[in-house]
Amino acid sequence: MLEFIYLGFFLLGILGLAGYKAPNLISYVIFTLLSILCFVASIFFISNLQSEYGFRLGGNFLFEPSFLITPLGGFFSFIIVFIGFVASLYSLGYIKNMAKESNLSVFAAIFSFFILTMLLVVSSNNVFGFMVLWEIMTIISAFLLKFSDEPCSNKKVMIYLGISQIGAFCIITALLMLSYFANSSEFSEWVNLQIPKTAALVILILLFIGFSSKAGVFPLHVHSPLVYPLAKSNISALMSGAMSKIAIFGLIKFSLMIQILPGFALSVIIFGAISAILGISYALVQTQYKKLIAYSSVENIGIILLGVGVGFYGVSINEPTLILLGFVGGLFHALNHSVFKSLLFFGAGDIYLATGQKDMTNLGGLAKKMPLSAFFILIACISISALPPLNGFVSEWFIYRSMLFGGLDESLLTRAIFSLSIVALALSGALVVYAFIRLYGSIFCGVCKNENIDIKNRSLFIYFAMGILAISCIYLGIASNNILGMLTSVVLSLAPNTDLSVNINTISLPLIALLLCMLFILPFILYGLFGANMSRARESEPWACGFKFSPQMSMNSNSFVGDFKRLFGKLFKFKPKFSQNSYFEPAVYKNDTKDFWWDLLYEPIIKFNAFIADKIGVFQNGRSNFYVVYILIYLYAMLVAGFYFLGA
Repeated sequence: MLEFIYLGFFLLGILGLAGYKAPNLISYVIFTLLSILCFVASIFFISNLQSEYGFRLGGNFLFEPSFLITPLGGFFSFIIVFIGFVASLYSLGYIKNMAKESNLSVFAAIFSFFILTMLLVVSSNNVFGFMVLWEIMTIISAFLLKFSDEPCSNKKVMIYLGISQIGAFCIITALLMLSYFANSSEFSEWVNLQIPKTAALVILILLFIGFSSKAGVFPLHVHSPLVYPLAKSNISALMSGAMSKIAIFGLIKFSLMIQILPGFALSVIIFGAISAILGISYALVQTQYKKLIAYSSVENIGIILLGVGVGFYGVSINEPTLILLGFVGGLFHALNHSVFKSLLFFGAGDIYLATGQKDMTNLGGLAKKMPLSAFFILIACISISALPPLNGFVSEWFIYRSMLFGGLDESLLTRAIFSLSIVALALSGALVVYAFIRLYGSIFCGVCKNENIDIKNRSLFIYFAMGILAISCIYLGIASNNILGMLTSVVLSLAPNTDLSVNINTISLPLIALLLCMLFILPFILYGLFGANMSRARESEPWACGFKFSPQMSMNSNSFVGDFKRLFGKLFKFKPKFSQNSYFEPAVYKNDTKDFWWDLLYEPIIKFNAFIADKIGVFQNGRSNFYVVYILIYLYAMLVAGFYFLGA
C-alpha cells in the first residue's frame, strides 16, 4: 500500500508537467485527486501507527533504495499528508488568483512532488537515499517559492538555499560518521552503536545544527521570516506546517540512535527557550501579518524543542516520566502547530485576496465583511495562545509538567536550566497572547479602513479547508485523551527498553472544557438578570474635535506595541524611513525591524565568502587547458585520499 501511495503522488506530478498546455483544467484535476489521495493516505498512516512496514526498490542503482516507516515516521507522515489534504482543498479555491502570473499545471505538479519528497525523506532507510531526497525536497521548495511575484524573491530564495546547504553539510557529515561506526548505511541496522563520547557529542552537535537550519531554530532562523511570507499561502502552510516538522523528526530519530549526553539535552532545552522568547518578541513588533505568523513559527519550534529536550534528558538519565512527558508534549505540539499555523496562513491568504494589503496598519473592521474568516482565525489565535480548551493548551501543559518534573533534579545547574525554561515558556505564552490580540484586533476589529474589499469571489473550498482545521483545533483539545494514547505508543517505540508505565492523564480535559463553556455563558446570564439599562446603545461616529471623522484617525497596530518597541529598541534594530515626493503629497513614514542576529552572524559570513570568492576568482581565467589541469589535480587528490582512508 505504501508504494502505491508514493506512486500516486509521482503520477500526479507527471500529469501536471505533461498537461502544461491546458493549465487551468489539469491543475483543478490534480488538486482534486491530491486531496483524495492525501485523505486516503492520512487514514492509512494513522491506522498503521503502531506498525513497521516498508519496501525496497530493485534495479541497478549506486545503492539499493529502501524505505521503512516506523511509528515515529508514521506519525510525521500523517502530519504531512493531513496538511497536504487541507492545502490541496484550499488550493482549489486559491489558485484561480494565480492563473495570470503562473502556469497552474506546473505549480500543481511541483506541489505534488513536494509532498512526495517529504514522505520519501521520512521513510528513507539509507544514508545516500536520505540525503538525495533531502536535497531534492529543498530544491523543490525553492521552486515553489519562485511562484511569488515579489521583486526581491531571488535574494530571499538564495538565503534560504544557503542556510539549507549549511544544514545539509552538517547532516551528511553526521550520518557518514554514524554509518562508519555502524559499518552499514542502512538506518534499520543502526542499533546498539558503540561510539566514543567525544565522537557522539560531535555527531549530536552536527545533527542539531543540520536539522535546526531547516526547522528555523535560533540562531538559524533568519530564513523563516523571509521565505514563509514570500510563498503563496498554501505553500507557506506546507513549509511551516509539514516541512519544518521533518527536521524535528530527523533530530529525534538520529539522536536516539546513539547515547544521549545530558549536556546536549540541556543545550537543546536552552536553544528551545531562546527561540521561543526571541521568536515571539520579533513577531510582536511586525506590521505585516504574514511575517508575524512566520516569526511565531520560530517560537513554536522552540516550544517543540523544549519538549524534545526534556525527552532527551530523560533518556540520558533513564527517567521514564521525563521521557514520556517530554516526547508526548513535543510531538503533540508538533501536530498542533501544524494545524493552527496552517489555519493562520490560510486565513492570511484569504485576507490578502480580499484586500490586497499585507500591512496590518492599513486594515481593520473586516469581521463585518468577512465573518467566516474572522471566526476561523479567532479559533487559530486562541489555539496558538494556548488557551483552554483548544489544542495548544494541552500540548503546552504537558511540556510545563515535564519541565516542572525535571526541575526536581539533584543538580543545581539542571534545576536552574529547567526553572529558567519554565519562566521563558510562561513569558513567551504571555507575549503570544499579546501578539495575536494585536493581529486579530488590528485586522478584524474597529473601523474598516479599506472599502475596496473583494468578498464576492471567495471560493467555498477556502472556507472548507479552514473549517476542517478549525474543527481539528477544537477536537485535538477536547478529545486529547484519544491523541495521548496514540502518542504514548509512538514514544514507546522510541524507548523500547524503558519502563514507561506512567500515568499522564491527571486532568479531565472534557471537564475543563465544560467548565470554561459555563464560565463563558455566565456573564451573559448575569447581564440579563441584573442589567440596569436594557435600552439599546446608540451608535455614532467617534468625536473628532470638530473635524469629519476618518477611519485613518483610529489607532493602528503600531500603537498597541509602542511601549514594547521603546523598551527593546536595541534588540529589534529599527530603521525609520521617511519619504515625501512633494509638498502636496502625503508623507510616508516606515519603521521596519531588522533581526539583530543577521548583522551579528550572517552579514559577516556573507562578506567573508564574497571576499574569498573575489580572491580565488583569478583561477577562473577562461582558459580550458587550465580547467583540465584543475580537474586532474582534484582527481589525483581524491585517489590519494581514498587510498589513505579506505585502504588499498
